[in-house]
Amino acid sequence: MKLPKTKTGLFIVMRYLMSSDDGIPIGIFVTNAAADDYAGKCEQEFEDKNIKAFTFRVVYTMFYNE
Repeated sequence: MKLPKTKTGLFIVMRYLMSSDDGIPIGIFVTNAAADDYAGKCEQEFEDKNIKAFTFRVVYTMFYNE
């Protein structure tokens, strides 16, 4: 199988329940800095609301456009 030539790297902000390795995607960004900033803001908002059951991480993926 040949992959399409047009590809873009994307950074996905994932929300993880502390007791699980399965994350839920909550945002997709073109730059790591933007994704990291958003993850930090999400984490701060949860801390402000005293919600301590979640963490936020950035993962990298490749998007192939046909």
